[in-house]
Amino acid sequence: MQKELLNEAILKINTASEALVKYYKVLEEKIKLLTEEVDEKKRLLSSIIDSIDIAVVFFDRDHVIRLVNKSAERLFGISSEEVLGKRDLPIKIEGELVYPANSIKPFYAIVSSSQVLDSEGNSIGIVFICKDISRIKELEAENERNRRLTAMGSLLMKIAHEIRNPLGSIELFANMIAEDLSDTIHGEYARRISGAVSMLRNTLENMLSFTKGITPKREKTNINILIREIIAEFEGILQRVGIKIDFQSEGNFEILIDPPLFRQALINLIVNAYQAMPEGGSLTVELLKEEKFLRINLRDTGHGIDEEILDKIFEPFFSTKDRGSGLGLSITNSIISSHGGKIKVTSTPNKGTEFAIYLPLE
Repeated sequence: MQKELLNEAILKINTASEALVKYYKVLEEKIKLLTEEVDEKKRLLSSIIDSIDIAVVFFDRDHVIRLVNKSAERLFGISSEEVLGKRDLPIKIEGELVYPANSIKPFYAIVSSSQVLDSEGNSIGIVFICKDISRIKELEAENERNRRLTAMGSLLMKIAHEIRNPLGSIELFANMIAEDLSDTIHGEYARRISGAVSMLRNTLENMLSFTKGITPKREKTNINILIREIIAEFEGILQRVGIKIDFQSEGNFEILIDPPLFRQALINLIVNAYQAMPEGGSLTVELLKEEKFLRINLRDTGHGIDEEILDKIFEPFFSTKDRGSGLGLSITNSIISSHGGKIKVTSTPNKGTEFAIYLPLE
């Protein structure tokens, strides 16, 4: 009897033991799944924190740095290995400016810090956040510059309109005096006045074109005649400073252009050549046919343009001259583009510059 009871007890113990082993295996599997889930969430959270463009630094309740994301490393010029376990970030904050470590250029930022609470509302640390707003500041400054340029453009247009008509009268009367006194020194003075007024009037035309935009009104024009008229107008001024101007053409060309606008573009290039040869030189104007384009070359023997600024000369307000407006070449480029053409420039310092205008013949 006792033996049967003992065998029954052993059987129950074995059964319970097997059930306990099975339960332990199930529990072990659940713990493994929960651990993997926690690790996955940690990796996801870490990836999210590292992917945002805001610097995030976490300090525990002892004010020890425990977390630094990628943006913080980039903005502050640090690595997480350098600062984890330490109590301070190697940065300086002055108003909206943040000075990173290693004397990196400061940047504008919005900074804030807040308590991090656990599920029971207890503080477990502080999170420090820093957002780079340098680009926003740049856009604000650009917007302010544009506002001022708009106001300045409106004022320039009014001034130019007021000045243009009197200048036209001065130029007309100067030309009349020059003709009446052609063989006297006073006639020479009148021609110089006329030339100076012509250049000033062209500057005003550039300002007006810049402020009101360019819309060509095309008509069939003999480009040879137009160029000869412009050369005749400036030949005297150029000769007096020792500049010889020569016109060459492969033929007689008629194209669809806006004569006043195109005249302005060519005058800008001639004035540019004039200013590039203060000790004299030569200016050659050529008309060539290249496939479906009419090519107009203006080649001078002036001081040339440095290679590092060659790609900037068509930008508005860019000028290498102390008193230049920086609009002449920019307006010229816009006029040529509005005609469906293009302009190229090649230059060698101390040897000269060539501007090549390409206009479609059809």
